Amino acid sequence: MHTLPNAVQHEREALLSDAVGILKTHGYKSVAAQDLAGYQEPDELLIPVLNVHMRPDIFASSEMEDGMILGVVEVSTDLGEESCGRRWQAFNAWANDHHTRMQVYVHPEDLNRATEIAKHWHMVPDFLVSVKRTH
Repeated sequence: MHTLPNAVQHEREALLSDAVGILKTHGYKSVAAQDLAGYQEPDELLIPVLNVHMRPDIFASSEMEDGMILGVVEVSTDLGEESCGRRWQAFNAWANDHHTRMQVYVHPEDLNRATEIAKHWHMVPDFLVSVKRTH
């Protein structure tokens, strides 16, 4: 479990729960979510080039054409970290090698900042998903 201040942890859990809800409404039935009650933990992934293991926040699969989703949730405080964009690059590299789509879930007020981070790391920000606060 992440060791974050309570308010940040609650915000992260709410965003994670909302992101899982979005995936389920889009037909993703098999969902693993890190640190979310009632869900199995996603498996660690071996990231190419870096040769390190990292665990996404969400891993979902579907029988639809879309296949699999690797998901990362980023609360406001996470978007201030230098490692944020590097983490996205690493997960995106794994996703591309495994015919999987990466999505990064952020709150609407953080979408511009997340877009700036993606561009700074030379990534097309089409993987960003704005998630309305429901909690």
